Formats: sequence, structure tokens, C-alpha cells
Amino acid sequence: MELRQLPLVLLLISNIHSEQTEDRPQTVLSVSPQKWLTEGDPVTLICEVKGSSTGWTFSWYTLTASSDNSNHYQLLSDSSRGAGGNYTVSSAALNHTGVYVCTAERGKPAYNTTYSNKQLLWVTGVSPPVYLVISPSRTQHFTLVSLSLSCEDQSNSDRWRVRRYTDNEQLEDCSSSSWGSQTGSKCTISSTVPSHTGVYWCRSESGENYHPVNITVHIGVILESPVHPVTEGDSLTLHCLYPYTSPPILRADFYKDGSLIQSQTTEMIISTVSKSHEGFYYCKHPEKEESPKSWISVRDKLRAVLSVSPQKWLTEGDPVTLICEVKGSSTGWTFSWFTLTASSGNSNHYQLLSDSSRGAGGNYTVSSAALNHTGVYVCRAERGKSVYITTYSNKQPLWVTGVSPPVSLIISPSRTQHFTSVSLSLSCEDQSNSDRWRVRRYTDNEQLEDCSSSLWGSQTGSKCTINSTRTSDTGVYWCQSESGENYHPVNITVQPSHSESQISVLHTLSSVLTVCPYLLVTVVLIFKCCRMRDST
Repeated sequence: MELRQLPLVLLLISNIHSEQTEDRPQTVLSVSPQKWLTEGDPVTLICEVKGSSTGWTFSWYTLTASSDNSNHYQLLSDSSRGAGGNYTVSSAALNHTGVYVCTAERGKPAYNTTYSNKQLLWVTGVSPPVYLVISPSRTQHFTLVSLSLSCEDQSNSDRWRVRRYTDNEQLEDCSSSSWGSQTGSKCTISSTVPSHTGVYWCRSESGENYHPVNITVHIGVILESPVHPVTEGDSLTLHCLYPYTSPPILRADFYKDGSLIQSQTTEMIISTVSKSHEGFYYCKHPEKEESPKSWISVRDKLRAVLSVSPQKWLTEGDPVTLICEVKGSSTGWTFSWFTLTASSGNSNHYQLLSDSSRGAGGNYTVSSAALNHTGVYVCRAERGKSVYITTYSNKQPLWVTGVSPPVSLIISPSRTQHFTSVSLSLSCEDQSNSDRWRVRRYTDNEQLEDCSSSLWGSQTGSKCTINSTRTSDTGVYWCQSESGENYHPVNITVQPSHSESQISVLHTLSSVLTVCPYLLVTVVLIFKCCRMRDST
């Protein structure tokens, strides 16, 4: 072959290769139901071959960045389970955050498609092991300002790096970039520009991704909104900011999902947030345009659950353990322990135990229960650098009885079950006949009350008198000293007397009999009307 023919041959080969590449089928990747998820949500990645449907086997990849920020595709270790075209995660974990693609192949020898479009999955949790702390603390930022992003965990370690995925579909590490500088676990952007808009998160040395945050850099009006999800029951405050006014807060209109919710105000406040407040928010000034939209998510208030093992009725010297757990979440929590106290107005408060720290791991154990361990207990949990605190748990009483307590609760009539509408006397008696004791009770409606400051009884010295018992008086009664020690709990039940039950039954029967004649007459009249209509 002559040398002058070589360029023509190379051109033909190039054209053939180009045609083959263009003819290769394309895969299309989609996400159902959505790509922004809360920990535990189900999600499915769906890979389809454009214009062809059968016989394909699919493979799944995540996008990775090398030291020079060039992007590569890494095959998922469990890629084969999505071979049918659907890669399903039944319960999304925090480390599922990332950028995904798929490919398909068919036949022998294998015929491969191109890589699909990229799809992001962002999984947020109530309390991830690390937080992306942003300063200034908002999701929208002005241009030409400094922005700090720090990955902070409980141990203040430097094992985290800030990574981002920008709107131009580029995956980049702060530690090997020209746009930011990484020192330890902190990334600093010295001068922001619109191309910095994207999703930023924390990545561990082992490749786990946590706490994604969507950041927008905008020229002009921005919305000041919280970085982290808002907890149900908390308040939410939004501002509209503009860099070229002093102060930067504008009087503007605020919108949610396209609908006006507040007009011409310097701040929008929602005092008690609920799930219905979740959505896209933005602000609009009549002369200075509108801000970009920011998604505000609302997370459930996690509840601590308290249980007792082996039982709540104890004999002096028995071991007992209070067990505190966070519903739906198990790791990284620190627990605190409280007793329920009643003020002079019988309103209930929680008092932190002096040795609360010894139950920080979730179990508060008493190896040998003493009489003064009688009381009502609750717990609470917290986790994270930006401390997340659960609600107080359910209440759990502990009742400790002894052979010879320093005081005895004497009941008259001397029994534990009583009728309604009778007088009941409860006296705290010790060997010195002192007046330093008060009768306290914990009723079935979980209310802690003192006889000395109540409507249900009257206290004289160490004696409490209930003039007319009711079923709501059912509960546990005990003696409390002036210094707050609790002794000799007794379970008292109040129920209607037999005669009261008979009267109630007779009253019901008489009511039915009174109504019955009218019902009978009505039925007869209807029957006659129907007969007359039929005959007509």
C-alpha cells in the first residue's frame, strides 16, 4: 500500500469506529420515588436501554474521583443483584449517598451499551456520625465571600474530607482542588462564585459518604434558611438577604411551593413546625428579583423509650435496671436520667439524677434497691456535635418495699381496695410521731401529686384525708420526707360500689324502656304507610 493512501484508510477506520459508537444503544437511569431520601427510606434505581427492552443484563457503578479530581466508575460490590434492571435498596443508609450510573450488555460475545446518565442519591439522617458544619450557617450564599465547610464528629478527628458534586456533573475533593483548600477536616473557599453551586458532603478515609447539603451561590437576593432539617415542634425563621443594602435584610414576600404565605415582612416565622411545612421556599422583592429555591425538610422528633427489668415492684435489696432506648435508632446516643417531681401547684417537672452519668450508655442499674429509690423515672438521649435531643421518655415508676421502713403509711379503712363516695384516711406514722411526712401519690393517668397542695385531699400534719373517693383516686400512695426521701408505697384501687352499679344498670334500662314505645309507634306507622302505598 502506498503511503499516500494511508490517511484515507485511517479516515475510513475512524468513521467506522465513530458510527459504531453512535450506533451503540444508550442506557437511561432514573430514580424512584426520589433522590433526596431520609435514612430508612426505600429507593430503586431503574436502568433501561433506549429503544430496546429484552435480554439485557445490567451493571451498576458509583462515580469516584482520583487525586487529580478526574472521575472514574467503580463497580458496586453487589452489582449483580440489580442485573434485571432494578437496583433496589429497601432501607437507605447514610453511606448510600453518592453518584450512580449503569450499563447493559447482551449476547455472546457481549454487546455493551454506553454508560448511562448520572443520578445522585442523597441520604440524610437524624444524627449521622459526622456533621457538615457550614459558616455562614445557611444553604444559600452571596458571591465573592468566604465560605467554610467543616466535617465535625464527636472525637474531633481529621479523618474526614469535604467532597462535592457540582451542577456541571463534576465530582471533586476539596483536598485536591483549585477551588478550595483543606486543612484537617475543614475546607475553605476563599471567594465564592456561582459555579460552586452543588451538593457537598463529608467522606471518610474508607470511602463512606455522610451528611449531604445542597449549597447555592447566587448573585443578588438569597434566602436565609437552616442547613439541617428542622425538628417537628421547633420554630423556623427565614430572612430575605441582599448584599448591596445595609442591613442586608429585605422586606419581602415569602413563598412555599409557589404559593404566597407571608407578604412584605422582614422575617417569616413558623412557631411550631410540622410535616406539612416541608417544601421549597423562596423570597421575592418587588424591585430586586427573587431568591433561588431551598428545600426545607422536617424530621420527626425521636422518642426515648424506657423499660424496667426485671420488674417495677421491688423488695429492699433487689437489683433493678432502667433501660433507655431510642426508637428507630441504636448507636451513638448518650443518655440522661431524671426523676419526676411535683411543685406546690402539682405541676410536674424533671430533676436530673445526681449520678445520671453512670447510665450514659443506656442502662441505669441499681444493684441493691433502697427504700428511697421509690419514685417515677424518665430518660432522654442526645447525639451529635450539633446536639440532637430526643423527647423525654415514657414514665416508669419504681416501688421499693421493706421489712421495717422508717415510716409506715397507715390506711383507714385498712384495705387496698375502696368504694367510691366514701372517706379515706392516709397517715404517715414513724416512731417519733413527727409531722415531717407528706402523702404523695402517682395516679393511673401518670400524674404525680401531693396531698398538701391538691384539690383531691387535705393534709393535716402527716395525715391526708380524702373526703369522697372517686375512681380517679386509684394509684400508688407513699410517704415523702421533707428532704425528698420516699417510703412505703401502697397500691390503692377505688371502684364503684355494688349498689352504684345496680343503680347505673337500672338507669340504663329505664332509659331504654322510655324510648321503646316511641320506636314501636314509629315502626308501625312506617309499615302502615308502605301497605297503603302498595294498595294504591
